[in-house]
Amino acid sequence: MRRAISKNYTAMMAVVVLSVLLVISGAILCAFPSFPVAGFLYVISGFSIVGGVWLILRFFMKEEYRAVSNYDFSLGVLLVTAGVLLIITGKSLVPYFIYVTAVLLILLGVVTLQFFLQCAFMRGPFSAIINFLIAGAVMALGICIFIEDQGIIIKNIRLINAGVMGSGILGILSLLMTYIRSVRYDRFLELSAARNKEDEPYVETYLDVKRSRDRNLEDQPFTVKDLPPEPNPGRPWNEAESTETRTSEAKSESCARPSSEIGESK
Repeated sequence: MRRAISKNYTAMMAVVVLSVLLVISGAILCAFPSFPVAGFLYVISGFSIVGGVWLILRFFMKEEYRAVSNYDFSLGVLLVTAGVLLIITGKSLVPYFIYVTAVLLILLGVVTLQFFLQCAFMRGPFSAIINFLIAGAVMALGICIFIEDQGIIIKNIRLINAGVMGSGILGILSLLMTYIRSVRYDRFLELSAARNKEDEPYVETYLDVKRSRDRNLEDQPFTVKDLPPEPNPGRPWNEAESTETRTSEAKSESCARPSSEIGESK
């Protein structure tokens, strides 16, 4: 029997929100490089606070505190704290906005790397290879932003912003591919289980026979029929019948017959 797998929709929504933020910020900054980036920092902090509060409320409303492996409360507190700190230090982080974007890119790359492992274990070689390439490209872009000189980054800011937008699009594409692969893998497991069940030999146990017999007896109507007289009343079935007993039984039977029957017999 296949175990049911719990689906973490919170993580899926986090990947979608992260990818959408990268797409929007990359597209706007690619078209307008002088756009004030402080607004993006406040948007990121707002999403962080809202997501953290939702995780904390969900932890108590869904009674997830009963699961030892659930850490939504801790993650919610960390997100709220990060969002508040981002709002307080938003203006001072404006010169380092590109490095905040790099951190988000590396985070998206790590998630996509997990998608690669999932597709590989779910017998999806094509989607696994695509996810691996996406993860490598996204993480490489984030790492390059950290290690490259700031002058080179400013000189190629439009190209970097275009890469940020493309990374967000690739993140959504990776999530869709992994979801489709998981649906197909579930169907494959169901068909395999049904085929194995059909191929298994049927073994009838004692309980199966008893249930079938009881069911047949319940379905048949109950009738009372005239039974033949007992041949040896009052004696065990294996006891021999004596000659005297046979003679006395014959006499008693002839006396019990009516006179009309005797005449007819004559």
